[in-house]
Amino acid sequence: MRNDFKEVINRENTRSAKFEYREKLFGRSDVLPLWVADMDFASVPELQDALIERAKHNVYGYTTYDDDILNAVKNWLKKRHDYDVNTDLITFSPGVIPSLHALVQIFTEENDQIVIQPPVYPPFFSVVKAHNRQLVENPLINNDGHYEINFDHLEQLFKQGAKAFILCSPHNPVGRVWTKEELEQLAKLCVQYDVYLFSDEIHADVIFSSYKHYPIAHLNKDIHQLTFTLMAPSKTFNIAGLQASYVISPNRDFKKKVDEQLMRQGAMTLNTFAFTALEVVYNHGEEWLDELIEQLEENKQLVNDKLEQSQSNISSVDTEGTYLVWLDFSKTGLKHEEIKRKLNDEAKVGLNDGKSFGDQGEQFMRINIASPPSIIEEGIDRIIKAFES
Repeated sequence: MRNDFKEVINRENTRSAKFEYREKLFGRSDVLPLWVADMDFASVPELQDALIERAKHNVYGYTTYDDDILNAVKNWLKKRHDYDVNTDLITFSPGVIPSLHALVQIFTEENDQIVIQPPVYPPFFSVVKAHNRQLVENPLINNDGHYEINFDHLEQLFKQGAKAFILCSPHNPVGRVWTKEELEQLAKLCVQYDVYLFSDEIHADVIFSSYKHYPIAHLNKDIHQLTFTLMAPSKTFNIAGLQASYVISPNRDFKKKVDEQLMRQGAMTLNTFAFTALEVVYNHGEEWLDELIEQLEENKQLVNDKLEQSQSNISSVDTEGTYLVWLDFSKTGLKHEEIKRKLNDEAKVGLNDGKSFGDQGEQFMRINIASPPSIIEEGIDRIIKAFES
């Protein structure tokens, strides 16, 4: 069955953050929202039926998981990523960011150095600073729209005593799907300098044709012993509002510490509907995901073609995965605040501010292309019109 990713679904008045926060973020409520990382698509059809069926029971007490749920995770990771996971090492958590907070608290001390790679997902900055750790940046190299890791600089940071490294794989916002060779080089450095690796792989399932995601913990036994892999079905299947994620620890001792810390934070388990959703989408969502990726590739090409054919001087980076595209406004000759003003007041399109991803986001913006193509076309046409005039 073909899923309809071209249908426009009205999300107004559903308490959608993507729509309800428009005035607060952009100063007006009439912008076309193409910012926060959720999709404007209906999720896996079987999910709605499963949630309704569970709701009919009408008792919503404390809920736990069983082998069926663990095996749904295991089978998904094996089939999609050839990642054979020991389910005894899985810890469930409401989200990747609460898990990152827990890992920072457990495996680092105050004033320890933690490395991130900007431009990068904004909570990576706060998850380090919130616990009085020292934030150390290893900026990615922008090679004419293709971002690469500066390994020489990274090794210097590791030599200087970095305790942990937060990897974004695939990378948000630049859309890189790291190659096996890049990940092997990174793993070698982490092992050589005994650096914990907190690997955010929440976008691992949304990979475009001719690219492949490699879970870094799966590369070899040495890096496995230093790596905590953070994954979730939330971005993949548009169920972020149900809050389901998990951490895969390298061994039972470390898993016990993760469990204990999340328990102290009150975030040890999932809610009733999150467990239901996780099991259903992993068991029934593969065809839906394959069709989603086809639509996202079509949307990505639409954006690229329109920008290339325009006189706007805007370009998009070489996106290999995720449904987030990093737009480069540097050749417009405009300062960052003027770019924001034109987007808000002339184009009336709401994008993520590039500077929220770090200083390297100056004159960049992030657009979410996970909407029906008619919406993406309208958004990019508005942007082009505003910057051509």
